[in-house]
Amino acid sequence: MRRVMLAIGVVTGILVLGALLLDEGEVVTLITEADERTYPTQLWIVQVDGREFIRANRPNAHWLVRLRANPEVQLRRTDAHGSAAELYWAQFVESPELKARVDAEIANKYRLADRVWGRFAHRGRSRVIELLPRSGNASSASGQPIGKPGAGS
Repeated sequence: MRRVMLAIGVVTGILVLGALLLDEGEVVTLITEADERTYPTQLWIVQVDGREFIRANRPNAHWLVRLRANPEVQLRRTDAHGSAAELYWAQFVESPELKARVDAEIANKYRLADRVWGRFAHRGRSRVIELLPRSGNASSASGQPIGKPGAGS
């Protein structure tokens, strides 16, 4: 049984690595904070109607737990060390229609890599997160001012 599990793990690793090497999609670094420390996580990002979204395939991912506790995040669009990070609020998407549109855009942009990851992730449990710019004059698609979620602004 141990050999079977090892073989499955090796094949899975090869498939994932192959999919990532073949894919040309954009990877960003999301920076979350907890316990006065910062944690970088590399993620895929897509735009739908000019709005930016990321997706957590595992609902208990460490970065997602930190994001729930503190929705203030930073986003770095390049791997260059010390490059400037943009400030965002993370907001969970509850609309099934919008989640489906984001999933479709991820599938279109990341193609093979998304199909491979989809074999191991339960899409019904994945979480879609919208990244809202943190600035004094930003507004959401509905025209409402963007402030700290839950702060009444």
